[in-house]
Amino acid sequence: MIILYGLAIGFVIALIGYMKNRSTRNLFYDSTLGSDAIKYSIVAVIAAKNEERVIETTVRSLLSRSPKTFRAIVVDDNSTDSTYEILTELAKEYPNLVVQRNFDTPGKSGALNVALDMIKEDIVLFLDADARVDWDFVRKYSKLFDSPDINVVFADFESYNQSRTLAVILQDLYFSFIKAFVYSGLFSPTIFMNSGVFIRRQILDAVGKFDTQTLVDDFDLALRLMKNKIKVKFIMGEKCKIQYALSLKDLFYQHCRWYTGGIKKIAKQISQGRYLGILVFIAIGALTLFPVLMFILAYLLSAEYLLSVVLPFFLSILFSSTVTSYILHDGHRRKEMLINIILGAPLAYFLFQIAIIFSLIHAFGKKSVWHKVIREKT
Repeated sequence: MIILYGLAIGFVIALIGYMKNRSTRNLFYDSTLGSDAIKYSIVAVIAAKNEERVIETTVRSLLSRSPKTFRAIVVDDNSTDSTYEILTELAKEYPNLVVQRNFDTPGKSGALNVALDMIKEDIVLFLDADARVDWDFVRKYSKLFDSPDINVVFADFESYNQSRTLAVILQDLYFSFIKAFVYSGLFSPTIFMNSGVFIRRQILDAVGKFDTQTLVDDFDLALRLMKNKIKVKFIMGEKCKIQYALSLKDLFYQHCRWYTGGIKKIAKQISQGRYLGILVFIAIGALTLFPVLMFILAYLLSAEYLLSVVLPFFLSILFSSTVTSYILHDGHRRKEMLINIILGAPLAYFLFQIAIIFSLIHAFGKKSVWHKVIREKT
């Protein structure tokens, strides 16, 4: 019976998160009604390092049908492949493409800061080097800023990977859950990925540049927005297409980078007297390591009910909320749905538990390495 209660609660929570996101779809399409004219100047910003597999398609998708008033700034972060050469050739074809090398602090945040110094437009769109969006996508999302209440918009996204590996399939499940519980702002201010994010330049001016020492530029920006009480709106409109990690190894190390960077940022927040970071730290650790904590406490306290009642209740909520979020989000293939419903939730949860433990240990080391995910050639 306790498992049935857990399944029901997980379903309801996931449904609330999904419906919260779903309500933004009408906001998106209502904003596109009427004239196509845009009140604001817009610039897209991309930091690229060793992206020869994807960068040309990204730039062509973005600029092929765009007006000359729309600029794209791509900062090459000292690539050792042909990325910079590809970009310089594209700049000859597209006058509104600005290509710059990062001669300042190396790293993605340093490259983004180089771009920020070159911005003069009203609205900034951050994209990763693998993103697939066109001018129509940019135009429609930009019209949301006609509302003075909108300062930051995080666009919905989906994978465009042709290779449907187990890692890609698991990420469909993972991101469906994250959209419902994290990006929706259901339990906390919205955290986001820094690809498909539109933000007013005046807001960027107010919150300052990126921390060049961080592994998580998006979390860094989110924390600075929270500090300035600026809300982020996750919009389920047209989707920014991105690549997911192709292998379980890349997926594991990508999440280790996210968690290691996140732990370092939270630790820094705590050292600066912002103790909300402690609550975030405890909440994430408790959610991820809950089964381990239950086994330890059951042994120390001789409390069998923790394993016979509390743990099954928690796992049933987690399983139901994860699978429900996944099913509610459209675009899944039947075979992949079967894999995720049967294997995806426990496998993903186990993988991320290991990644969290690894990251907790690694976060307090002297050196952090940015793991480069292998791109699928486009």
